[in-house]
Amino acid sequence: MRLPVHRTALRRRVPTHVITRPRHTALFHATAYRPEQRPQDPRLEDVEELLGDQFALLRPAYEVPKNPIILAHGLLGFDEWHIAGQNLPGIHYWRGITESLAEKGVEVITATVPPSGSIEKRAEMLAQSIERKAKGKAVNIIA
Repeated sequence: MRLPVHRTALRRRVPTHVITRPRHTALFHATAYRPEQRPQDPRLEDVEELLGDQFALLRPAYEVPKNPIILAHGLLGFDEWHIAGQNLPGIHYWRGITESLAEKGVEVITATVPPSGSIEKRAEMLAQSIERKAKGKAVNIIA
């Protein structure tokens, strides 16, 4: 006499460790950098001092430049972007930067150029914007 066998009993059973094992394993991991952990190379002592002392030096105050600063956005940039039309305030490309510089007494001018186009066309528009807004003054351009 044969006993009826349910079809699920005939399936091959998969070991539990195969089911619970993660499919993807991390290839990289991050650790905190601790300078005391790396070996000190005597040849790098001067380089570390130079980098740490001169290039990372922040001063409490800087002199105000004598010429106005022109802020010119890069490719696909914008002066002010209105996502929801004119009903809501727009997003400013230089948000906070113009205000911070103005608080320090810096004259800031934002140049408006097309977000895309040839280099020549965008450079021409930048020159026209500078002429119109700077009114013949010498300027410092940050692009």
